[in-house]
Amino acid sequence: MGHESVVPDLVRRLMTVLVLVALVTLVLWLDRAGLRDTAHPERPLELPDVVYFAVVTITTVGYGDIVPVTPRARLISTFLVTPMRIVVLILFIGTAYELVFQRYREAYRMRRLKGRLANHIIVCGYGVKGHATVEELICFGHSPDEIVVIDASADAARDAARLGVAALRGDATKEATLEAAVIEKATDIVVDVDRDDTTVLICLTAKHLNPEICVVAAAREAENVPLIYQSGADVVVAAPVSGGRMLAIATHLTHAPRFVDDILSFGRGLGFGEYRLCQADAGRTTSEIPELSGKLVLGVYHEGRTVTYERLPGLRLREGDVVIYLEAKPETAHGR
Repeated sequence: MGHESVVPDLVRRLMTVLVLVALVTLVLWLDRAGLRDTAHPERPLELPDVVYFAVVTITTVGYGDIVPVTPRARLISTFLVTPMRIVVLILFIGTAYELVFQRYREAYRMRRLKGRLANHIIVCGYGVKGHATVEELICFGHSPDEIVVIDASADAARDAARLGVAALRGDATKEATLEAAVIEKATDIVVDVDRDDTTVLICLTAKHLNPEICVVAAAREAENVPLIYQSGADVVVAAPVSGGRMLAIATHLTHAPRFVDDILSFGRGLGFGEYRLCQADAGRTTSEIPELSGKLVLGVYHEGRTVTYERLPGLRLREGDVVIYLEAKPETAHGR
């Protein structure tokens, strides 16, 4: 829990205590005739005296110099002040737990986390797409121990932890937060937050801390895609734009979106694959590469540009080119 998240919570709790004190003070002031100052029995109680009595009573200090002497005052103390005292005590204990014990436990957990993390993936943002990203990474074969989720929301962090991944509550634009996720040892970072300017800051910070990390970012607006690339992202996906295109396609091709969803779900039905050419493959066409036999080749990333399937016949490939293909997963091959 970062400093930024603690302060608002502490302020809310302090305001709650002040409201309770004000309420008790008001009730006691209206019934001040039922109170007696044993130190000054001849002097009538004034507002500062009642405020003092309310505070020391609610906080369980209670010096005994001001006491209720009438039945009504004692009933007020029993049925109003005592429940207020319990609420304040719970607030104090909860605050002490979060500021002391929970911070100690979190620091201990972070030390253990840093000791075991290496070659892991960091996911910034655990909304709908972030949740789907984590589930898909697990489908790809990544252990939950190899995934770290960062989100500013405590609820989101708890939801992520239920999947068994390491979850951090914090601001991913801060170096300290990314360092807590051991970014220097991570292989990939997926950025899916609510604002493109925040995405840019996270990409810049991530590349600054680990120039070798692969940054995959989601763009909220298509016009911001070039900017996110300039900030260090290796791959940018304009998810809302892609979703809008899919909706438009569905109005004309009602079954095509089902196949696309099937392709995008790893381990279910059809699936994408990539094959990077080695030195032995140089000079061959896609049809001459044994590893691509039985696969539906969609295109090639060749000499820094994409070449689609209709232009592949006769194209001699080079070492380092990447072939993108579709293949049936074992479940589909057996008639799933």
